[in-house]
Amino acid sequence: MPELAEVETLRGQLEEEILGEEVLGVSVFDSKLRGSEVLFRGRVCAVKRHGKALVLTLEGGDVVIRLGMSGRLKLGAPERPPRLTLRFPGGEIHLIDRRRLSSIGPLGGLPKGVDPLLGDPPLVWDSSRPVKALLMDQDFLLGVGNIYASEALFVAAVDPFVPASRLSPEERLRIFGAVREVLLEAISLRGTTISDWRDLYGRPGLYQERLRVYGKEGRPCPRCGSPIRRRVLSGRGTWFCPSCQVQ
Repeated sequence: MPELAEVETLRGQLEEEILGEEVLGVSVFDSKLRGSEVLFRGRVCAVKRHGKALVLTLEGGDVVIRLGMSGRLKLGAPERPPRLTLRFPGGEIHLIDRRRLSSIGPLGGLPKGVDPLLGDPPLVWDSSRPVKALLMDQDFLLGVGNIYASEALFVAAVDPFVPASRLSPEERLRIFGAVREVLLEAISLRGTTISDWRDLYGRPGLYQERLRVYGKEGRPCPRCGSPIRRRVLSGRGTWFCPSCQVQ
């Protein structure tokens, strides 16, 4: 699933390509998106991001694009049949999504968490949930999913299974700083491509080459050499070092 780093990559590229441009037409090819064409009216006034969601501000109002598990936007000829196509003076942008879980709608229903690139650390961490589960709660911290939560907790040297309420103030700041550090590095590399993700121009991300623990079960920890372990937390795989990430 595209997380904050991938969506921020896309946001910046869209801003360069379509800011100030008028939507000349919309073609919908998937019945699940039927009716969304009426939202795209006028010129693009701003291209924003809210966590994992893109927000296009047009003269006719705001449009929220959620990419779901495998959605992406492609400028120019698509590699597979698109679900929706936007036509601009400079070319066409296609919504591609093999799982058909992406959605388009008016502004509303967005989560209320802190954006780790724009805001200060959350003040309230008094949750009995494991800290990794809390980091992935979009009403706590925006845009962080499984990949970047696992990576940030490794960088911060914090056990992903410890209850968040047991963290010290210093550990909380260290985690927040690690989240920001990991996301900024991933953005500089156009995000992480495990399977579907490609940027606006069809290029894969490169951060998968920098992953420290995610998907690395059995491989040596880059910090201490112990084998990386994998456990399931809240239905998701969680990778960590049992020696470095000890509470």
